[in-house]
Amino acid sequence: MKTTIFALILMGFSSLIVQTLLIREFLIIFYGNELTIGIILGEWIILEALGSKFFTKPSLKIKKTFSFYALLQLAIAIYLPIGIFLIRNIKNIFGLNFGEGTSINQIVFFSIIFILPLAIFDGGQFPFGTKMLQKISKKELESAGYVYILEAIGFIIAGPIFYILITKYNSFSIAIFLCILNIVSAILLLNKKISDFLDKIIFGVLIFFLIGYIFLFKLTPNIDKFLISKQWKGQKVLSYKNSIYSNLVLTKSKEQYTFYSNGIPIITIPFFNTAYIEELVHFSMLSNPNPKNILLIGGGAGGLIKELIKYPIENITYLELDPELIKQIKNFPIELTKEELTNKKVKIKYIDARRFLKITKSKYDVIIINLPMPSTLQLNRFYTKEFFDNIKSILNTDGVFAFCLPSSLSYINQEIKNLNGSILNTLEDIFFVNVIPGDFNIYIATNKNTVINPYIFSKRLKEKNIQTQLLTEYYIQYRLGSYWQNWFYNSMKDYKKIRKNLDFLPTATFYSILYWNSIFSPNLGKLFKILDKIEFRLIAILMLISALVLFILRLFNKINPFGFIVCTSGFFGLSLELIFIYVYQVFYGFVFSHIVFLTASFMLGLTLGGWYMNKNLIKIKEDIKKISKIEIAIISYSLILIPLLLFLKSIENSKISFIFFILQIISGFFVGSEFPLANKIYSKNPSKKGSAGILYSLDLLGAFFAVIISVIFIPIIGIINTFLFIIILKTISLGLLVLKKIS
Repeated sequence: MKTTIFALILMGFSSLIVQTLLIREFLIIFYGNELTIGIILGEWIILEALGSKFFTKPSLKIKKTFSFYALLQLAIAIYLPIGIFLIRNIKNIFGLNFGEGTSINQIVFFSIIFILPLAIFDGGQFPFGTKMLQKISKKELESAGYVYILEAIGFIIAGPIFYILITKYNSFSIAIFLCILNIVSAILLLNKKISDFLDKIIFGVLIFFLIGYIFLFKLTPNIDKFLISKQWKGQKVLSYKNSIYSNLVLTKSKEQYTFYSNGIPIITIPFFNTAYIEELVHFSMLSNPNPKNILLIGGGAGGLIKELIKYPIENITYLELDPELIKQIKNFPIELTKEELTNKKVKIKYIDARRFLKITKSKYDVIIINLPMPSTLQLNRFYTKEFFDNIKSILNTDGVFAFCLPSSLSYINQEIKNLNGSILNTLEDIFFVNVIPGDFNIYIATNKNTVINPYIFSKRLKEKNIQTQLLTEYYIQYRLGSYWQNWFYNSMKDYKKIRKNLDFLPTATFYSILYWNSIFSPNLGKLFKILDKIEFRLIAILMLISALVLFILRLFNKINPFGFIVCTSGFFGLSLELIFIYVYQVFYGFVFSHIVFLTASFMLGLTLGGWYMNKNLIKIKEDIKKISKIEIAIISYSLILIPLLLFLKSIENSKISFIFFILQIISGFFVGSEFPLANKIYSKNPSKKGSAGILYSLDLLGAFFAVIISVIFIPIIGIINTFLFIIILKTISLGLLVLKKIS
């Protein structure tokens, strides 16, 4: 019994760690954002669902259940290191150049090829795991619920352990460690079940791979170095490290050092982008007559700080989320970075910027954001109306707030217009704004209505005796000339009609993805333009029409409501989990350990809900009435969440942040309590043998739609409307449940 329980907990444990490892590896290859994560996670979930469905019938027919489960564990153990090897060599295999961007089509195609075997094998474990537990416990009805609970416990354990492992070991070492665990589990399962020659062969193969992987584990640092050299072909890799936030790589090509975060170059030294850095720093600093106290958010080392300390300033507060990045820079110092990071005026704080804004009591003369465009929900938090309000609260009267967005000096297409227009339209609600057009637009926001004057900029530059490579008097007059200003605003005509960017409506994330898509996947442009025009009213109408069709099918007994309930509950659970994680970051800042425990809280609730329902499963006589009450509770809970989140947003008090952990537990409890009950009702039909595997695949199908819809819906219709979507969806599932079919 203990070995079976260990195997089932390991199922959830392995699933979460494998997903996280693969997503990290793919992000490095694809330079990804949340769309990339959504594609990969969505593919994993849907393939896992197919695996569960595919293996449901074999689990009923194959008598050697324990042997087959052991084979699934062995298959995962064999393919996982091969998968990581293949992923790191995707570009070499398919002839893509280093640094070449990938389209959405390529991301979908490449990722699905390499994760398919793992996801299928992982999904197949659930029906066979249920069958194993049934044989041991003799409790056919409750077994599926207990497997569901044990898998959730595996997820709970995996989060904190991965948090520890990723900072100490490379991905390949973690993968081999996971392989060893799965093989040990398979050996323990078979140890007392060897009954024939086939079992002996399987047992022998398991022992062979166990010995091989133990030996291989000692070699993983060398293997990892070899794989890295293949992955970063043409560059000398000086450092490769996983931090809790990202994968950090330092490469050298001739005399050029490049620092990468998740495959994206963030610092190049000693030859940096002079035009970008000089314009961002000096146009910002020259907009204030006498800047003394500076706040720098992201990307300071590698040229930007060097330009700032040319001014007679008193203090630079440099916010960098990942301490490992600065540590890596210090481990490979050059004159430029030593000058920047050892300067007494520079104070580095390892903290999320939104978190810092809420606790600082300082005021600043110049605030500069040097972050990528808001292509992820995490980055979008630094471009919303609420964030701009927070910036205004710590900006001095003559203060300047500056940042950049991608653009063009030749032609502003609709994608560039949407992205810049959304941010500009939002920023103008808070500040007076001047835009300096270019290949990257520089936004200069101030509390007072000031006009950027090239002659004043040139005069201040001379008075302060600031030496620059690019910013000559002629160049300043050219860049700040009225011609470019007029051209920009003529090109941006009607930008006031573009949706604003808010915490609860992160429009700029969608427009960033639209811009990224126009570069790498222009063939999908029509689809994204259609999505951009979607309004919640249209979604609500389509849902009502769908509800009518489903109700008619239900009346004529053409649809089973219990499968639909499990599917919508899977959607409800993962949607709320993702929303709570995003909103928590918006309110209280990004803290990785908090995110881990938010996920663990949902799984704890799922475990408690499953345990409670399984314990009372036999006692419950009116099954449909009970599951109807749970559906009503979910709808009521979702309705309450809307005003609750708006209230929490209005106060944003970190002392009550624990509420989000409670909300995650409640969400998980509802989802966990429905699965065993739905399985009990579903399995009463003799034709529905193997209901556990089928319902599990439907639960995963709901989670798949949650990932895809969360990535699309939240930026387009916002969080509040996404909650309304969930409420309508669960109301439909309740209606199908209580609707009496025509006999």
